[in-house]
Amino acid sequence: MMSDVQKRMKIVQTYKRLESLRSAAEKAGVNVKTVKKWVDRFAKYGKKGLIDKRFKMPEKSKGRSR
Repeated sequence: MMSDVQKRMKIVQTYKRLESLRSAAEKAGVNVKTVKKWVDRFAKYGKKGLIDKRFKMPEKSKGRSR
């Protein structure tokens, strides 16, 4: 079974091979906006960009003590 990151990486690879958001979306069975989102995140952040961001990590304190 593939992890979400592996599935997203496959979407990105499909897009790169086909050079078409629509074709990659049809092949992966997802919306064109979904393909664009993962392709853009991969371009900006690499493989780490394919991790789901719904669950944000708490920000580190910026030198402030409580």
